[in-house]
Amino acid sequence: MKLLGPGLLVLCTLVCCPCTVAFKAAVYEHAVIFPPQRSRVLSRDSALTVMKKNLDVYNEKCKEAAAQKVQIIVFPEYGLYGLGWTRQTLAPYLEFIPDPDTMSWIPCDDPTRSSKTDVQHQLSCIAKNNSIYLVVNFGARQPCSASVPSCPSDGHFQFNTNLVYDTSGKLIARYFKQNLNSDEIFFDRPSNTNYTVFTTPFGRFATFSSYDIMFKDPAITLIKKMNVTNVVYPVAWKNELPLLAAIEIHSAFSEGMHVNLMAANLHLPTTGYQGSGIYWPSGTSNNEIYYNNMSPGSPGKLLVQDLTPLDPEVLAENAVAQKQRVPHKTVHVDSATGSNEFKAVMNHDLYTFVPLNQGYGNYKVCQNTLCCQASYEGMFQNTLYALGVFDGMHTYNGQYPLQVCTFVPCVNGSISSCGQPSVKSVGYMDKMSFFGNFSSTRYVLPEVLVTLDNSTLDIIGRTWLYQESIIIDVGVPGSPVSISMYAIGGP
Repeated sequence: MKLLGPGLLVLCTLVCCPCTVAFKAAVYEHAVIFPPQRSRVLSRDSALTVMKKNLDVYNEKCKEAAAQKVQIIVFPEYGLYGLGWTRQTLAPYLEFIPDPDTMSWIPCDDPTRSSKTDVQHQLSCIAKNNSIYLVVNFGARQPCSASVPSCPSDGHFQFNTNLVYDTSGKLIARYFKQNLNSDEIFFDRPSNTNYTVFTTPFGRFATFSSYDIMFKDPAITLIKKMNVTNVVYPVAWKNELPLLAAIEIHSAFSEGMHVNLMAANLHLPTTGYQGSGIYWPSGTSNNEIYYNNMSPGSPGKLLVQDLTPLDPEVLAENAVAQKQRVPHKTVHVDSATGSNEFKAVMNHDLYTFVPLNQGYGNYKVCQNTLCCQASYEGMFQNTLYALGVFDGMHTYNGQYPLQVCTFVPCVNGSISSCGQPSVKSVGYMDKMSFFGNFSSTRYVLPEVLVTLDNSTLDIIGRTWLYQESIIIDVGVPGSPVSISMYAIGGP
């Protein structure tokens, strides 16, 4: 394994282990069936009626997947009851979930071993009857003693939980979500991160949820310290343009972290929740199958893909090699760059930008310790683009250190609109070389998001190569919505 430049992995080291065989994975983007109302506390039977409707969909999709010889399937976060709760209104939907490390249990065979576990019984039977590994998101209600300082006043912890069942219906993994979104006031944050790994005949897998993906714990620790290369990822991801559309950041995570990522999202396009995919690292953009239907009333979708197990030893070598920095690149910078800098908020962070007033050039912009340089050729048809940089602490939906280099359109042609959320973009990019002097403790996620028709979003379909820069080949289809390097992690 060699490097062709700072961070450039030779494509023959696509982290595939020649001694392993492919496995077949599926994700289902689910148009969740909501209860008639979420503003009052329902009876347990009424809550079960709602969840049964969603479980019936899960069962049907597992049958479809099993018919295609799928071995593992992932369903979305909040897929059994939807979003928008209070602590009290969610409680009837939750169940006590035992620790599979201390209790061996097949709920389908032994439904009375733990009381009031109707949903777990049905999930177990779905896995068993379809002989499939089943990954779902469900809510846990765990009793606690008043002597525990953090025990809520109602005597229970409520955790956003991922569950994994094997082909016999046995509960083999339980993960309590660590990094809750700002609106998840109805769930508790576990006092300790429970790094969750499980083993199958076709590889080791980790599981976490939603914005966990942006944090050192559990995501980066599982991948970089515990050498997990397959991630099953239930998510309720609301698109946040221009940098955090689901298909954009999830495909970038797979490429930048060198993992197989199976991401199942909710399908609620009227509120911005859509975009599921199966992603794998290849060194180019042609490394995903995804669904991103933004049309109101559109259906959910089952995605199926063969994946190759990844070699953790090669990944470890890659990680070491990526730390070996070379001297800073030198690029001739247009003379107007520094004098035209301006500030603007994008994705809740304050960026420093320089405007790009023509379809070619070499530009540089810096913030704190991070400098971003771009050399490009394109045709922008009188559309204003900007080169931006952020180096600081992201504080929306949790706090994590963040460094970003980004190339984005200014949606109405004015500086004040640079980085505003929009799928509208005019022009195309012929060639681009993009560089940032990121901290050695960061993991860089390369993003390329385009619009083909000013109404839908796509991950770019032609080859680009990530080598601590993004190089776009001639003739890229679509107009750029974001060409970025999103660097997460930290000390």
